[in-house]
Amino acid sequence: MNLLNEYRNNPRLRLGIWVILAILTAYVILFLSDLEQSLREDYRQSADRLAKLEVLARQKEWTDRAEAAKSSAVQAEGRLWKAGTRGMAQAKVQSWADRLLKDKGITDARSQAEPARDVPGYDGVWQVSVRISGGFDFRKLAELLHSVETNPKLVTVEQLDVASGEHPRFVLVVRVYFQAGILGTS
Repeated sequence: MNLLNEYRNNPRLRLGIWVILAILTAYVILFLSDLEQSLREDYRQSADRLAKLEVLARQKEWTDRAEAAKSSAVQAEGRLWKAGTRGMAQAKVQSWADRLLKDKGITDARSQAEPARDVPGYDGVWQVSVRISGGFDFRKLAELLHSVETNPKLVTVEQLDVASGEHPRFVLVVRVYFQAGILGTS
């Protein structure tokens, strides 16, 4: 009750309260104006996205594209080597590299396969690197590279260094990709 009497009898208090109310009202109006602008912009962006999606949905090529993508995925998956365990993957690469060196008649070379590692961004895919080093013979190295590059399974040359000198040598790093946890012959 005392506060109400003070309000009625004190013109400065009344003026102060009205100024505070005016400021709060102005703040609320400005806030609502900003909110309205933000909502309008969000609505405009959503409407634009919807219009683009409707145009895309009307295109009939999507089924063909999906089938082509699936076919490409199956082909790519078919090029992957297969191994049930990481150790088996490493052993297969080591055996493949040793057999390749023997087939090309490169007798003064060594190969060392690294343990299988996950390929970042691809679940269920491992990579095994193998380092092959030996005496440099241009013809034999060219045949070795040709065999690696024409392999029907996915094999990439990561690095090739040739050191000249009295006894020229080469170092070749090859990466092989496996479908993880799949038993197979390749």
